[in-house]
Amino acid sequence: MAKFQQQIKIDAPMDHVWKMMLNPATWTSWFPNVDSISGLTTVQKGAIFQWKDDNKSGTGTIAELDHDRGLLTVVITGDGEPTTHTFDLDRAGGFFGLGGNDTKLTYEREYDPAGGFLGEFLKGGNPADSIQVKQVVKKIKQLAQG
Repeated sequence: MAKFQQQIKIDAPMDHVWKMMLNPATWTSWFPNVDSISGLTTVQKGAIFQWKDDNKSGTGTIAELDHDRGLLTVVITGDGEPTTHTFDLDRAGGFFGLGGNDTKLTYEREYDPAGGFLGEFLKGGNPADSIQVKQVVKKIKQLAQG
């Protein structure tokens, strides 16, 4: 299983960041490899949608949604194996995370790579995936901090 993870501190209240992430209209601005989304008007567990990116397309499913924890898991399928995207928000400001206006976002991208040499390379840390994971958290931060 190839797994890539990145954390970032966002100078915005968790509720603000969460609301932005639950707005499907913003997804084309930050969700990786998605130029357009259709069939998703409300983000809710079990919702299925279609996505496009250049000449690629596929479906996505909201696999997990926990409003109290600020946890969103989306499974994307297309030409290859499914890719799981997990976004986990935590209050980060103030004393022990209480009373502050900051949010900590952890984004994890996970998939089973193809076999052979390429698969072993991806399990070891594909630089392109690492860069993309960093870009996603930066895009979310920029949108949330407006």
